[in-house]
Amino acid sequence: MKVSPAIPNAFPGLNEAQLEIIGHDEGPLLVIAGPGSGKTYSIVLRTMNLLLNKKAAPKEIVVCTFTEKAAYELRDRISSAAQKLDYKGDLSELKVSTIHGLCNKILTNHRHHTKLGNNYATLDELTQRLFLFEHFKEIFGDDDFDKNNKCLGKYSTKWSTIDGASNYFNKITEEMVDPKELKKSGDPFLKELAKSYEAYHHLLMEHNRVDFAHLQSLAIELLDNKEISRTITREIKYALVDEYQDTNYIQEQLLLKLTGKTGNLCVVGDEDQSLYRFRGATVRNILEFTQKVKDCKVVKLTTNYRSHRNIIKAYDKWMAEADWSNPDPKQPPFRYDKTIEPDPSITHSRYPSIFCIWGKDQGDEGERFAHLVSFLKRKNVIQDYNQVALLLHSVREDHSAHYIQALEAKGIPAYCPRARTYFENEEVKLMVACFALTFGWYEDGRGEVKGSTQELADYVDEGISELGQNYGDKHPLSIELRKFIDEIGFLKKDTRLDIRPADFFYRLLAVPPFSKFVENVNRARNLA
Repeated sequence: MKVSPAIPNAFPGLNEAQLEIIGHDEGPLLVIAGPGSGKTYSIVLRTMNLLLNKKAAPKEIVVCTFTEKAAYELRDRISSAAQKLDYKGDLSELKVSTIHGLCNKILTNHRHHTKLGNNYATLDELTQRLFLFEHFKEIFGDDDFDKNNKCLGKYSTKWSTIDGASNYFNKITEEMVDPKELKKSGDPFLKELAKSYEAYHHLLMEHNRVDFAHLQSLAIELLDNKEISRTITREIKYALVDEYQDTNYIQEQLLLKLTGKTGNLCVVGDEDQSLYRFRGATVRNILEFTQKVKDCKVVKLTTNYRSHRNIIKAYDKWMAEADWSNPDPKQPPFRYDKTIEPDPSITHSRYPSIFCIWGKDQGDEGERFAHLVSFLKRKNVIQDYNQVALLLHSVREDHSAHYIQALEAKGIPAYCPRARTYFENEEVKLMVACFALTFGWYEDGRGEVKGSTQELADYVDEGISELGQNYGDKHPLSIELRKFIDEIGFLKKDTRLDIRPADFFYRLLAVPPFSKFVENVNRARNLA
């Protein structure tokens, strides 16, 4: 397939590798795309080239990426490119989504072939854990913990069980592990885990629920049925997948089944940028793609259009210093051979793009970094603080607090939403305490508490204590809370308020300190 003349006319400056990707016709294609190399740009224009050359109608093309935000950006960029190329087709039929979104679409259209009923609900990470909590005994058995009785032989509280088991459950589904095989294991933990997983799976179907992992698993089951698979894949001629290094095993299998008839699967990614292994992603998918897909063409995008040449040079040198060879000669190395190069058409300014900051301790290092940021703004090297990003090994408080404190001491706003775990954030603890006071869940109003409920009670008491110390009787928050309590307390028998808990929540957001928290969040969004 040739590149439509309209594309280089509307988008001049495309390099040879990009044109090769855009003009690729039939068969599988693997694109190894270095940072800042225009990979999304290439996917967008390849999609448009397929449409302009009438190789496919919009409804016959699937374009997937990892996050919803990236999917929206892909959709918008394709729409913008279509306008620039004066394409008149109906792009609303183009299937642009996350892989989870694609699976949801498949299930919606073919739900009657599954155990799911109408209006099934999809559980996210939080609601999955709440579902496990609600059905704890049915899934895990006894919830009476003591030193000699640990759930699954290793967890000592409800929440530690839920947190640990949910990760195992997702992994079992995503790696397509048969729980019956786990039951045959000599490991007592795996046997009990398999039983709990089967109970969890049964309850999901019984309650018309599906988690993200099962969303994909059910789509795979539909594709394994030849008759249904023909219906699903009938309109799919081409699939293009961005951020392929962040896919997991079940997603790989799903994409291969969707394109098994045509073989027109294009995957784009960079093994150097595999970030989501903690969510089950496996970099093996991109490293082993050419082994699993026959006659696969490989194109490398190695020109970085984003960064200063000195940064590119340092990055490339640093990556090349590691040993990426695989001790198993039958398996591919752990990195594709590539040299990232700067844009040859740009003359980069001469300034110290790479230098080191270190201090005698964490506090000193944080202060030196804050001083640098202040200097850059004062000298107009940067126009806004959001032009500075600090990358850390972890954003947890023990890694980030000294930087945040040093920046705040200089009046520099910092956006680090995950520095602390969710319930450690001040605004969350205060909000929970407000709800406990509003609905009477304190002191004798709690009844008997023990185990994990006692931990929650201690957490609430800390929040109530902070409310009392920092927000006295005349404070707007205290006044608003009294209104809530009076509204509930003055209710007569068999009467009710025409108000939901969410309404209390939004009313609290209008008064300090929550109004200040909201203001900071809005400001942070502008920084991000």
